[in-house]
Amino acid sequence: MEAKIVQSIGLDFAGIKAGKFRRYHGAKLRHIITDLSTFALNIRDMGRVVAGFGDALKVLRRFRPDVVFIRGGYVSVPVGLAARLLRIPYVIHESDTVTSLTSKILASGARKIAVSWPVSRFPQWPADKLVYTGIPIRTDVLTAHRLAGLAEFKLADNLPVLLVTGGSSGARAINDATQAALPTLLEFCQVLHVAGERDIADMRAACTTMELVYPERYSLHGHLSDKWGLALAASDVVVSRAGANAMAELAILGKPAILIPGAQLTGGQQISNAQVFSRAEAVRVLPQDKLTGKVLAAEVKRLLDSPVDMQRMGVAIGQFAKPNAAHELAVLVLASGQAQNGDQAASDGQDGSR
Repeated sequence: MEAKIVQSIGLDFAGIKAGKFRRYHGAKLRHIITDLSTFALNIRDMGRVVAGFGDALKVLRRFRPDVVFIRGGYVSVPVGLAARLLRIPYVIHESDTVTSLTSKILASGARKIAVSWPVSRFPQWPADKLVYTGIPIRTDVLTAHRLAGLAEFKLADNLPVLLVTGGSSGARAINDATQAALPTLLEFCQVLHVAGERDIADMRAACTTMELVYPERYSLHGHLSDKWGLALAASDVVVSRAGANAMAELAILGKPAILIPGAQLTGGQQISNAQVFSRAEAVRVLPQDKLTGKVLAAEVKRLLDSPVDMQRMGVAIGQFAKPNAAHELAVLVLASGQAQNGDQAASDGQDGSR
């Protein structure tokens, strides 16, 4: 997917090998070691990290960048280590409210660390490295109009719209609960459901066996890319995972939301993300282990029945918005590269004067 997106806008793409450190059953070392299947996969992937480091060295020597921008995932580890060895400055962007393992490994060598939430969330890092930029949001998300979204998905403008999403790959627990809740939900709202490509076939098959009184109120999709902004614009309430990107979009649009964080996803970051917003009374949180169709339908109805709560939540979540995140992040990255060039020129001048 990354290769297609990058190449579609005319940029060069280079892939590298990468290894993932799995912590599915807890972050404690004894859990990681005693879970034999996880331990075996981690040992295998150590070799991939080493191979990825070699790949990253070749790529960086070929591209000769002035600065490297690193965000999140495990594929960034060998790139950051290679950049450090080659003395190329790099900027880390930490998306979540708690630090990822990748950021922990690479933070000491970073020129700057951009964070998506107020810097008070990150006391473990030097204040002079931290910059609160927020998360860049796609232009189509910022500019889409509600009426255009309703027209795109053939939804009525006189009935509330619930957008349900489990992220780009979907979430089976959310899909199952939505399917179970559907007959009840369609009595009082329209449902725009992004089920993910992995589950879309099963969801479509299940829908053919359901006797829905208002089938025209249900719009089912596998994955929305260029139409995602329209889906958000059409929605009155959103049910979502608690990934950093999703939460940034909800904040910038001021959308009332019900979050269902994945307990085993990304080392617990989603749970932390949801807690930060919940403490600010900006969202409602449903634990996945308590999620059923009945619970989901009741929570959605309770929110839609209270316009005052919806307005209050929209204002509260908007406090986390950073409208100029893309610009601030770009300026930070460029400045870090220019600072490195300036330092190098000064060093060369001193060497020449000796």
